[in-house]
Amino acid sequence: MMNTSRRQFLQQAGTLAASLPLAPPPGSYARVTGPAHGHAEAPAPTPAQRKWMDLKGGLFVHFGINTYYDLEWSDGTLSPVRFNPTQLDTDGWCRVAREAGLRYVVLVTKHHDGFCNWSSKYTDYSVKSSPYQKDVVQRLVDSARRHGLAVGFYYSLWDRHEKSHDTDERKYVDFMKGQLEELLTGYGPVVELWFDGFWKKQQSGWTKKSDIEGENVPADARKDRSEAFINAWRMEGAYRWQMDHLYQFIKALQPGCLVMNNSTTAYPGVPLHPVDIRSGEKATRAVADQKVWKWLGKDLYLPMQIETTLSQKGDKKFPSGNWFWHEWDHSVATLEQIRGWQAVAAGMEANLLLNVGPMASGKLRPEDEKVLLSLGGGK
Repeated sequence: MMNTSRRQFLQQAGTLAASLPLAPPPGSYARVTGPAHGHAEAPAPTPAQRKWMDLKGGLFVHFGINTYYDLEWSDGTLSPVRFNPTQLDTDGWCRVAREAGLRYVVLVTKHHDGFCNWSSKYTDYSVKSSPYQKDVVQRLVDSARRHGLAVGFYYSLWDRHEKSHDTDERKYVDFMKGQLEELLTGYGPVVELWFDGFWKKQQSGWTKKSDIEGENVPADARKDRSEAFINAWRMEGAYRWQMDHLYQFIKALQPGCLVMNNSTTAYPGVPLHPVDIRSGEKATRAVADQKVWKWLGKDLYLPMQIETTLSQKGDKKFPSGNWFWHEWDHSVATLEQIRGWQAVAAGMEANLLLNVGPMASGKLRPEDEKVLLSLGGGK
């Protein structure tokens, strides 16, 4: 039976959904007013997309089991015994974001390792098995609401802890649906759902393996490269992940939640349909950006989000900066760099998502806090 809190959430969500512009189903689109003779012009952003675009800037937060093991990626076997943010300061994260002029925050709820920042009933590999035990997702959401920030969630499709990921794809889709339902019914409105890790079920259609591993950007510049990438995804990855079904499942829970699927640094801005937003990971240089894409036989406007991290010192696999915290890394982007990224995003009509990796204590790195506050965005 449905518990009282979930019933209240669904009732509140229904009321909110009735009063706000919602994301369209796949293939629907809005067009601007055509000329006098009636010819339609290029599709424009939907009301839900425009509302998201008006946020302009957000804070990306990488925090989890990797924070406590000096790692960017881990294999799902690390013990939760070290996870213990004794000074978790989600209010500080959100205060700094707001004072920097950012308008939303996206939290990594589960990275590739499978460790959940909430007490998911579908796995024991979560905060409930750690000394901390509290719900980090709830703490972040509560802080974001207090500081007037919209909330987005990052969720890795690839789960290196959950056995069904590799043994039973149908069972694993049900596992994901269970966790997504927890995230989309337990924490109020979610403006953005950021999928990652798609490549683990995409074995064909790539120019070379390095296209989807780490940050190795290929030199292949064929004109049809983006189209070939999309076709490969639709022929294999989308089917194996059951993304069409997941997309509709998400929209049934939260129609206004905009879905994005990270296409990696090798294919920035290329949509992995069905999506509402395109990812531009590390796409901090101004380029001609295709905003209208064919989907279900129609033209669809898809805005882009540029994601980059404030850390500027990485390792061999991720040389351009860390996403999680590492005690040895005190590098940080300069104010001038960030202003440049903001200018690129504004020129491309893209949102800019700036990543921080809070320390093991649960507080922001002093370097990140200082440079973010220097942006002087105001309240």
